[in-house]
Amino acid sequence: MADDVTDGGLNWLYLDMNSYFASCEQQDDARLRGRPVIVVPVMSDYTSAIAASQEAKALGVKTGTKVADAKERIPGLIIREARPDRYVELHDQILVQVDQVLPVDRVYSIDEVACRLLGAQRDERAARALGHRIQRRLLEHVGECLTASIGIAPSRLLAKTAADMKKPLGLTVLRQDHLPGDLLSLKLDDFAGIGASMLKRLNAARIYDVRALWATSPSRLRQIWGGVMGENFWYALHGVDPPEIATQRSSISHSHVLPAELRPLAQARLVARRLTAKCGSRLRRMGYKCTGLYLSISGANKNRAGAEARFELTSDSFILLRGLEGAWAEASARLSDDRARKVSVVCLGLHSAEAPPDLFGWTPEAQENAKHMKLLGALDRLNQKFGKDAITIGPRTKLHSFVGAKIAFNRIPQKQEFWE
Repeated sequence: MADDVTDGGLNWLYLDMNSYFASCEQQDDARLRGRPVIVVPVMSDYTSAIAASQEAKALGVKTGTKVADAKERIPGLIIREARPDRYVELHDQILVQVDQVLPVDRVYSIDEVACRLLGAQRDERAARALGHRIQRRLLEHVGECLTASIGIAPSRLLAKTAADMKKPLGLTVLRQDHLPGDLLSLKLDDFAGIGASMLKRLNAARIYDVRALWATSPSRLRQIWGGVMGENFWYALHGVDPPEIATQRSSISHSHVLPAELRPLAQARLVARRLTAKCGSRLRRMGYKCTGLYLSISGANKNRAGAEARFELTSDSFILLRGLEGAWAEASARLSDDRARKVSVVCLGLHSAEAPPDLFGWTPEAQENAKHMKLLGALDRLNQKFGKDAITIGPRTKLHSFVGAKIAFNRIPQKQEFWE
């Protein structure tokens, strides 16, 4: 067993849920099981699928497929509007079950987690047994439709890659002493970190397959990537985790793809105000203040215009909204379109609200309007207690109930966000 541990070099177990959003819908509605299903952000033929069931994928429809194209390809296609709060609820249940077998080391997205293997767990037979236990627990305790593929490997990158190699309900092991092995059958863009632009760079450097990538030196990959990330990728590909660099949050953002009735600019402006108010509430809940706001408006004809507002350090929604109005006037004037397709609001220059006083006793709170902050605090508490938009700043807008609480690849909304 000791030889298996040493030679295999297995350090990570990586779990990737299969067709997660669509599987959640099939779990909650037995009528959808075994049928092609896609999940969309809004019910519109002009948007794209954000998830597709295994049955839909088998018929050529996948994440990113336009709804109109998907309906044409699969006449009996079932379309469901996303329910982010439910997906987060099931995500939390998944974490509980995984943690019963192995402590979760890192949550990478709503459907991907990594667990570190220690001691005897690093033996291949033991690691496989742990992976199968996790898969069974999810099926038995969370839902029979919620299948997971698992990858076990020396580095996190290789474990993630392995989890994607057999779907659904697969379990793949990449041993250190067998590398590159099965990796040679993959395409370059099967690896996390190699997107369309990086693929072009690699091809320009005459690297067209994994065999050539494997043989390239770390210094050469650093040149191709244009920085240390290339060298880090080389080490991860060869089974060695590069050192992690701590990052600090620099912005908070919310965006919304607009349904047809909210695309006129007058209605889109109200959506932007709602997103801005949500940013303010989130700033206060997370203990941040910001020094600026950036607004982006995407026109119906795929043109785009943006504008920025700057102000003193604050989490005062009234100041954020005042900045938005100026940015909206500037951006909408440059849009050359009377309809918007999407609006985005980003709070810039984040600082902790709990910063210690400077030499003169100044703190971020010292410059805030005390009455405003007291009022906003009460508003936040009432909305958390009685439901989002129980009290609003300005007119209530007819919006999707999950506006601004969408799930991104590397961000899972906290439960409070569905009430902000």
